[in-house]
Amino acid sequence: MSNNYEGKLGVGQLIFCLFAFATLLIPLTLDPSLVFAFNEITPIGTTSGVALIQTGFITALFDIIKLSSVLTPEILNLLPYSIYAFYAIVAFDLVFGIILMMARVESLRIILKVISVLLGFVMLAVTIISLMPVVGFFAQYFSGAFGEALIIDCIKNTGIMYFFGFMIFSLILMICQFSSFFGKSY
Repeated sequence: MSNNYEGKLGVGQLIFCLFAFATLLIPLTLDPSLVFAFNEITPIGTTSGVALIQTGFITALFDIIKLSSVLTPEILNLLPYSIYAFYAIVAFDLVFGIILMMARVESLRIILKVISVLLGFVMLAVTIISLMPVVGFFAQYFSGAFGEALIIDCIKNTGIMYFFGFMIFSLILMICQFSSFFGKSY
């Protein structure tokens, strides 16, 4: 029974990781042209379109709740790295999931369980950071920052679709990391 469980667990992990990487295919904007997230994420740095959208929504949120003095330039420069941390953790899970499917070494599984819980704390921070642009978007919309635009037009043009998908997958991945992404020992 444990072999059957391990195979299903490994395949489920691989499928989840592929879906998590598919968040890069979520469009940032639909109008006037279709722009995907993978086009706007630079390999490293904070100058990409996704990073600028993220810091813009977070800054707007903190301005609306009158806590903009908390966001120093150093913090704003660190926020986009949460996106890179998410994809790095997904890549880690994918690679070691494949290794465990092939090797089935119990000592490696135990080590990866500990690492998984530690990565869960990183994912907790990523989830909180990924929630802020979504809340910032709605705070901006309801405070009238987009003028008379309909909410569907704002959703299509501001990049919030990506951040909403990113937030959902970071929440799911956080739960998976804390529940030991690398399975149970039988």
